[in-house]
Amino acid sequence: MNRQIHLIRYPQGMPTPGDFIETDAPMPVPGAGEILVYVTALGLDPFPRLRMRADSRVGPPVPLNQVVEGRGVGTVVASNHDDFSIGDSVAADTGWQAYCVVPGANAQKLDLGLGPIERHLSTLGPSGLTAFFAVERVAPQPGETIVIAPAAGSVGVLAGQLAKAAGARVIGLVASPAQADFLVQSLGFHAAFTSADQLAEPVDCFIDGVGGALHDAVVGKLALRARVLLLGFIAAYNQPAPPSYGNAVPILFKRATVSGFLLADHAADFGRARTAIAAALLAETLKPVEAIHHGLASTPAAFAGLFGEPLPGKQIVRLEAD
Repeated sequence: MNRQIHLIRYPQGMPTPGDFIETDAPMPVPGAGEILVYVTALGLDPFPRLRMRADSRVGPPVPLNQVVEGRGVGTVVASNHDDFSIGDSVAADTGWQAYCVVPGANAQKLDLGLGPIERHLSTLGPSGLTAFFAVERVAPQPGETIVIAPAAGSVGVLAGQLAKAAGARVIGLVASPAQADFLVQSLGFHAAFTSADQLAEPVDCFIDGVGGALHDAVVGKLALRARVLLLGFIAAYNQPAPPSYGNAVPILFKRATVSGFLLADHAADFGRARTAIAAALLAETLKPVEAIHHGLASTPAAFAGLFGEPLPGKQIVRLEAD
């Protein structure tokens, strides 16, 4: 049998483990052009929360009583695709389950010479790529101040390190004093605060994945010709309506540039980014930050924890314990 996690009801506000159920399903069988993957780890992101509602505004709602969608890594155990052999390591949209069938065209064969398999969910995966291109887009210069929110998340912990390597003064906005201490003591951020009100200097660059009131507060402290990059609005993911961005006056008078970011726009440069990230990992100028959860059954609680005060870095569920 194949163990799976299903969504059984749409969360009302913050998601809870009770919104999900662990169940068994028949072992999947790959068809023509498909591969069967034994999933060894899952990477968790907050964005799917936006689709866990009947009135989803970012694509079709996550179906109830079906396996929850999500990205994972694992090993090919059967293949009907010429590009994949048994034993290959791959990343794909596996869903929250132990085994999955994936079209070969939708799977990514992993180069474990760049880093261990789980690193392809974090630093070498979408989180690391987002951090790389986000910092490249705002282009912090030596001596400039960059603010990152949420700085202890899977993207923020990496973006801050990359900005520091570029010579910028890095300030993180976080959910707890423990997260702030980690960023400063372990990753070398120049400062980390739990409130934007603590910012005391003009902000040259702002990478924002929070939105809402925090966004407006930071925008009020922009420097002349600041660059603002919008990654998301996690502050409103559990709210019935999108966030309000009301503080536009500083953008006008500071002649700031505000732009949106979608990782898919940079797909042609993924290879270049992974090569640069792998080199930084090897040189130890970039530290991977991962919080490991054990067992498929831990996935719902780990996902719900994304919206509280999770351990810093990428939240990864390791399935081998099962």
